[in-house]
Amino acid sequence: MSYVIVGNGPAGVNAMERIRQINPKEKIILVASEANPPYSRIMTPEYMVNEILEEDIYIRSKSFYKDYGIETRLGHKVEQVIPKANQVVLDDGETISYKKLLIATGSRPCFPNGFNMEINGVFSLWNKEDAENIKQYLPSTRQAVIIGTGLVGLQAARALTSYGIKVKMVELADRLMPAQLDSTASKLLKKAMETRGIEVFLSTCAKNLITENNQVKGIKTDNAVLEADLVLVTIGVKPNLELILGTEVAIRHGIVVNKRLETNVSNIYAAGDVAETNCLLTNNQMVRALWLNAVQQGKAAGANMAGLTENYPGSYNMNSIQLFGVPIITCGLTFACPGIEEIYLKLPSLGSYQKLLVKENRLVGFLLMGEIQLAGILYHKLGRPFDSGFWRKLQIMEADEIAV
Repeated sequence: MSYVIVGNGPAGVNAMERIRQINPKEKIILVASEANPPYSRIMTPEYMVNEILEEDIYIRSKSFYKDYGIETRLGHKVEQVIPKANQVVLDDGETISYKKLLIATGSRPCFPNGFNMEINGVFSLWNKEDAENIKQYLPSTRQAVIIGTGLVGLQAARALTSYGIKVKMVELADRLMPAQLDSTASKLLKKAMETRGIEVFLSTCAKNLITENNQVKGIKTDNAVLEADLVLVTIGVKPNLELILGTEVAIRHGIVVNKRLETNVSNIYAAGDVAETNCLLTNNQMVRALWLNAVQQGKAAGANMAGLTENYPGSYNMNSIQLFGVPIITCGLTFACPGIEEIYLKLPSLGSYQKLLVKENRLVGFLLMGEIQLAGILYHKLGRPFDSGFWRKLQIMEADEIAV
């Protein structure tokens, strides 16, 4: 009987390391659909345009599995989990018995209804293979349309622009990074993008592809035709849950787990993009597909699988990135709602943007652009008693300066 880990992303890798630290001899078997050493998906845009080499994207050495004594089934998927028998069945028919099972299968891209992703020149950008496929295609590309302006889409836009490709971006929402930025922050970022030649179409729906002889020629939106040699779809992701569908393992938006990352089924754990875990601000259970969360969950799951007791308390929604010369950090809530006070410390007219969100004298979120030095201090104040009066004294009162 073995520890079986399904998925070699940040959750799976950190779980394997933690198990091996606690239990140096027990067998660990890794099943992963990609036949690579562990790598960072975050770096795929840079890899796509040759800003970094292949070895730069790996987060562990090529000898990692050997060094940790991990038996691998790379390039394979788990087709079925049989909880009553403590077994998994792989796509090649192999059956593996487990002592403890970790589901860390991550997520995969969503695609617009009616889009044929098999058309030549239409891509997603989620894994190493996607980046390599796009890399081969780029020499024949002059202009690209990116659908979706989340983190992946914006990173891809920066990379393609640096490669010399004319980029247009299409977003259904009325602002960029709609899950993280408010209208003011979006305007500030949009301005920085436009100075680099990127055209941004907000409140715009990508209706369908324009093709000729199985080759993409552009897209139709609800009010325009945008020509393109390459179309990149980055509209979001969803968890990979197929292997447990039809089993007793409880699912809502993701796999339901407790603080020890255990599911409702004995000996089965989940971590990373597939796991519903606690939000520290709201105490609601949610799937939060962020790298740091996956690392922390993997460590806790590995410790608990190996016999320790280690609770994962939950997480904040935090993002830190630099885009088009603008450093951005968001954490917790970033939008006003009933009962939330917004305190503006800096506005775009002053060259940067800083906003705090306070509820009942507790800091529940912040958004920093341009000047981000306060991020560390504010992060440690999240959810705790907060001296709103002190920060209100620093607040900029001229409401008309909020507009970019």
